[in-house]
Amino acid sequence: MNDEMFRLSLIELMNEDLLNDFVNKIFKYRLKDGEYIYMQYKIVNGNIVLNIYDNGKVNRFKAYIFTNNDIICNGRDIYYINIDKCYNKYKNARTKNKLDLLGALLREQDNDEKRKIINYIDNNGIKNILLKHFTV
Repeated sequence: MNDEMFRLSLIELMNEDLLNDFVNKIFKYRLKDGEYIYMQYKIVNGNIVLNIYDNGKVNRFKAYIFTNNDIICNGRDIYYINIDKCYNKYKNARTKNKLDLLGALLREQDNDEKRKIINYIDNNGIKNILLKHFTV
């Protein structure tokens, strides 16, 4: 899993004030100017765990867990994303869902294929940061 590449990308997205745009595009948030998130990134048992809390109107807390396993959870604010399934959806052209594409990116090892996945993102600032860290 490309966890270190993802971690470095998140840090730079934050430093370049693009983290809200990234969260809006990938995780389908609707953060506006003046609304911010707190994001915690950690690795637990080989899985990438993103805890996101925003200060918007509903003060959402959600956990996104990128994993190689099928995990079923009944929690409405916990999302398990199987990166192998995301990758298969991407390769079979069954999805252009940004969260699935991120899952595929976390799994992919080939730099040319990573570029193709990243090119589905329409924000050039975000795209350039991901290209910088994922295509080494």
